[in-house]
Amino acid sequence: MRCAVLFTSILLLSIVPLSTNVAADGPGEDYGITASFDNSTEMITLNITMPVTNNATKLDVIKDANFTIRADRYDGDGQYMGDVPIGTYQFCTQEFSNSECSGAYFEIEYYPTLSGQMQYRLLINHPTIQQGAPTIMAFSDLISQNVSSVLAVENLSASYSDGVTDLTWDYPTGLDMNHSIMIYSHDSPATRENWNEMPKTIVSSSVPAGTTSYHINHSSSSVERDIYYSVTLLYPTSEDTRFLGSNTLTSPVWEDNVAPLFIGELSAVFDSETGKTTIDWEEGVQDDDLTINIYRSSIEPGTIASNTLVATVDAAQSSYEIEVPFGEHRQSWYAITLKDSQGNEIMELTESSPVSDPVIESTISTTTVSGIDTERYADGTVAISWNDNTNNPTALAKVWRSISGPIDSLDDVEELGITNLSSEQFLHNPLNAQDEAWYAVTIVAAWGSEQNPWHDERLFTGVNSLSQPLRETDEEVEEVVVSFTSSVMTTTGQRANLSDGSMVSLGAMNEGDMIIISTSSTVTNISCQDINGEGTSINSQSDWALSFSANQSGEKCLGLIVNGDEEIGFILTWNYIETIVEDDDDDDERAGEERDDKDERDSPKSRDGDGMETVATVILTIVILALIVYLLVMMRTPEYSEEEE
Repeated sequence: MRCAVLFTSILLLSIVPLSTNVAADGPGEDYGITASFDNSTEMITLNITMPVTNNATKLDVIKDANFTIRADRYDGDGQYMGDVPIGTYQFCTQEFSNSECSGAYFEIEYYPTLSGQMQYRLLINHPTIQQGAPTIMAFSDLISQNVSSVLAVENLSASYSDGVTDLTWDYPTGLDMNHSIMIYSHDSPATRENWNEMPKTIVSSSVPAGTTSYHINHSSSSVERDIYYSVTLLYPTSEDTRFLGSNTLTSPVWEDNVAPLFIGELSAVFDSETGKTTIDWEEGVQDDDLTINIYRSSIEPGTIASNTLVATVDAAQSSYEIEVPFGEHRQSWYAITLKDSQGNEIMELTESSPVSDPVIESTISTTTVSGIDTERYADGTVAISWNDNTNNPTALAKVWRSISGPIDSLDDVEELGITNLSSEQFLHNPLNAQDEAWYAVTIVAAWGSEQNPWHDERLFTGVNSLSQPLRETDEEVEEVVVSFTSSVMTTTGQRANLSDGSMVSLGAMNEGDMIIISTSSTVTNISCQDINGEGTSINSQSDWALSFSANQSGEKCLGLIVNGDEEIGFILTWNYIETIVEDDDDDDERAGEERDDKDERDSPKSRDGDGMETVATVILTIVILALIVYLLVMMRTPEYSEEEE
């Protein structure tokens, strides 16, 4: 007979033949099972024997069949206490030859968990026997097995959430409490057989007796694993590590506090026509355990606040549209995170975190000032003015100044101050007045549903930023130097020197008064514009004087003296007073007319004499004026006091 030896673990062990017995075929040969208990190791040894036969059909059934071992348990009084399953096995396999299978016996070792009187049964399971119903083939003798009491907790369970593993168990009654509780973690299931050699970690060795739970906080370390836990009771001289009860996990618990990391760029673009902002992160993540959270902040974020979540989308997506409510004007930063099924999520932002640049989202028509303008007062004060059509009474205006060019950004510009936007004006006294300076106005305000004011730094040339510079310094008038002197005189006795930009008032003038503009030498042209109204003019070319009657409807002369490339401009004004002849009474008028008629009839020579006298007076006046002008020119008096208006 050939023998085979089989060593197994509890319930399900590999079966290895120890020996075979080749004997003559006969129907009397049957199955056999024996059992023995070792009190020192508390181990049961079962020996199973196959029938000795050369019946090929019977041997084929044995090779094809499954065998079940069960035990009937009795108390000390022989009372039946129940059926205990031991395991299901296949002894002879198809690899066995008929001679190897015939009479073969097998040995099974296992650690029982129950004490009592035990009788073991061998049952066969095959479709050709009892229509496949398990059929008893052999009984062992009744043996006594005494298993030490289990000194362990019961019903150990584990759960993980938010970075904490919770272990709970039940305490059996009747245990001595002179022990502490040991908690172990290990990567594979624990058994009596593998415990001593198994790599394991002591989680705690000082949990007080009677405790029924323990919490493992993983906040100080990163974990991402399937792990088993075992709980034992450590007495002064013993520790029950037989794991006969339920003080070790048969299935692992998944612990994971490692947040998934998103690597990529994030952009946010607002479409004013649709009122929507498109968030784009280029490529999604193919993982059913992950989702993408989208957050929005009205200030530049350093840490993501959970209450700023705007959407949760599938991790496979690569973009998302956010609709901005009507009546909003806001500045937004968007960020996305990956979140796993355990709730792990990175909320602290770094330079590599997917955060968008700020985007301005506006569903309001007017959000900036318009019509910016500047004016310099005589004392050097600069007035910056604008139009406010925002209808935002709490808005503030920030005023900016640049001396390097138009303001299209707030880099390298001077902030002058802040004022109420609705005042529409800001006064500034520049300490370093420049020939060219540019100004701009931006708005600080809260809009719509937003509670926090923010600074809208957008700049639009010609709208809220000056396109042309303002001169902050006094105008420097360059004195015109010419090679001739000029003056003006009137028959009323007014005299004044003329230079470029002169404004001279000649006072009241009557009928017959003359105005003479003269130069120290002959010039190319002397002219007066608008003398009889807009567009009228008189002039004198290649001459040294221009004279004209004060009886001009314009009562002014926009004068210009030109001599080659030289020229001076000036303005003369006067007040011409018309002579008004008063009417006598009707009787006196008729009497006068009668006298005139008589005089005409009686004295024609006298009338002729009066006319000649008037002509002589006019001629004499002209001659006198000409002589005066001549004398003035000859004397060439250089300076006269100016009478300016």
